[in-house]
Formats: sequence, structure tokens, C-alpha cells
Amino acid sequence: MDWILGLLLIGVAGGLGSVLRALLAKLDGWLPYGLFLANSLAAGLVAWLLLDPQISVDLVAIASVGFAGGLSTFSTAMKACFDFYHRGRLIQAVTTMVGNLIAPLLAVLLAAALR
Repeated sequence: MDWILGLLLIGVAGGLGSVLRALLAKLDGWLPYGLFLANSLAAGLVAWLLLDPQISVDLVAIASVGFAGGLSTFSTAMKACFDFYHRGRLIQAVTTMVGNLIAPLLAVLLAAALR
């Protein structure tokens, strides 16, 4: 694939992932559940893609760097953690931090088990 087309497709896929993340972020409650879901979906998708040797390198780049990169967000997770901490909600802050590490890891393990 031409590198310019590849970059454009990565950008479009990243935009779609970002829009999905914004929609999922509305799933909010005691914890930022949508954020857990977005990061977990992105991690699971990347694991699933990388475990299939038949998927083209171009598709892996577009889906992982673009879509999953737009969908996942470490900075928003840490902002949520900081916001909880700043408001004195230490249990929610720690749960958010740990959850955003464990949930995506579990998604990777699930993707590996399903492959």
C-alpha cells in the first residue's frame, strides 16, 4: 500500500476510534466504566490482530495504530484518577488506576484464548 494512503487510512481509523471512545465515555457511574471498556476493547483488538499471522501488515497498522490508538487512552484514565484523588475519593482513584491496567490485560488474555 502507498504510504500516503496508509497514513490517511490510519488517520480516518483513529478518528473513528476517538468518536467511539467519546460515546463509550458516557457510560459513567461510580467509576468510569466506559473508559475501562474503551481501553479493554482496544487492547483486545490489538492482541487479536497480532495473533493472526494471515492479517496483512497494512490492516494491522490501520486497525491497531489508527482505530485502537484512537479508541484507547491512558491520559484520560489518569485524568479520571487524578480527578477522583483531587476530590478526596481515594478508593475510586486507586480502583480507576488498577482497573485501567487489569481490564485491558484481561481483554488481551481473552483474545489470546479465543484465537
